[in-house]
Amino acid sequence: MFGPFVKYETKATETEYALRPLFYRAVDEEEVSSTDVLYPVLRHKSRGDGTSSVRVLGLLSYDFGESEDDRPGDGAVNSEDEAFSSKRYYLFPFLFYGEEEQGRYFAFFPFFGTLYNWFKRDRISFTLFPLYSQTERRGTQVDNILWPFFAKISGENESGYKFWPIYGASQKEGVYRKRFFLWPIFFSESLKLDSDNPKEVMAAWPFYISKESPEKSSTTVLWPFFSKVVDRVRDFEVWNAPWPLVRVTKGEKYHGLKILPFFSDETVDVKRERWYVWPVYKIEEMNTELIERRRDRILFFLYSDTKERKFLTGDSTRLVNLWPLYGYRETNGVSHFYVFSLIEPFFPRNESIERLWAPLWRIYQQKWDQQGNHVVSLLWNLYWHERQGDRVAWELFPLFQYRRKSAAETDFKFLKGLFHYRASEQGKQLNLFYLPWGMRWGAPVAATE
Repeated sequence: MFGPFVKYETKATETEYALRPLFYRAVDEEEVSSTDVLYPVLRHKSRGDGTSSVRVLGLLSYDFGESEDDRPGDGAVNSEDEAFSSKRYYLFPFLFYGEEEQGRYFAFFPFFGTLYNWFKRDRISFTLFPLYSQTERRGTQVDNILWPFFAKISGENESGYKFWPIYGASQKEGVYRKRFFLWPIFFSESLKLDSDNPKEVMAAWPFYISKESPEKSSTTVLWPFFSKVVDRVRDFEVWNAPWPLVRVTKGEKYHGLKILPFFSDETVDVKRERWYVWPVYKIEEMNTELIERRRDRILFFLYSDTKERKFLTGDSTRLVNLWPLYGYRETNGVSHFYVFSLIEPFFPRNESIERLWAPLWRIYQQKWDQQGNHVVSLLWNLYWHERQGDRVAWELFPLFQYRRKSAAETDFKFLKGLFHYRASEQGKQLNLFYLPWGMRWGAPVAATE
């Protein structure tokens, strides 16, 4: 009666509830559940071991119970030798609390606090940010006053300072050396001096930039328009003249030609990308021993056709979208066609959008497989038709409903039972005005008939 707004479904060990677009919940027999409230506003996940987590717009995160999940965020790295249970709770960007290998931490931004393993730093401490802050990463400590203008760099055999953007200098004996003047116009850097691939960088931006190392060298003039890159490890060369309109790449695994907006054909290892009359038509391909994938696109998301096949498992999928008119999906011989397709082309594999939002605008849907089974739904089951083998059912709500389980067993209703006719091997029956008793007649029908 409520079209796409209310849903209740049981399948195998899982049960689903939905009040679209406000609420969706799926739970299985092992008490593993997933809940979305006005996705992506709030997400809640619960596992069978008693742990759960809450996410609000990616800004609020809270975990309940113990978990061994990898640490979220930019600086999350788990030791290969020793697993550590990391916890994080935050109301971004104001409140942060967690436990890491370094210990517990708490921060109330911008007033005071300490963070561990955030924003690619081992530790961040601050008081009345940006008045004062201190960061640590791989033994390098940076003290900032009125960030980013004044800083002092220190560490083992390491020192430096900066008065941004006027002048700055820092160095670590045998590791690196950096200088800048009127940043970002003039700067020079000597990096990875303790490795087999030391790098030298010199710049008078945007007129000239040079990067040189044993493995790779690049020169840019009038950044970013004219440049040359030579990669000696992957054995290719790239010329941009001018970027991004003209690019020539030469190499065994990396090669191609780009002359936009007319034509582009570039190969990067196992991936090949082609443009014809950019941005009208684009082809993306990937071919390996494990997977074969091709995606054809017209005007970015206006039309998209993706085909994928996995050789080890034999799985195959195809996904077609003509925004905003229709979408088509085929997975291992099971096809699904629907009208309309408003958001799916932009998030083609997002399960929450598929469950909570997409059914609201799909006024027509059809699913079928290679065995002849199919189901059709129009205007959110105002009319639906389904066939499974010899079994057939259809309904035009609320006028007519028909079901045939076999050649000898049929069921027909008018106005949901005002007139109800049934026929089976035991005979025929007619019920009127929703009454539970009715008229019966006819001898039992033979199964062969």
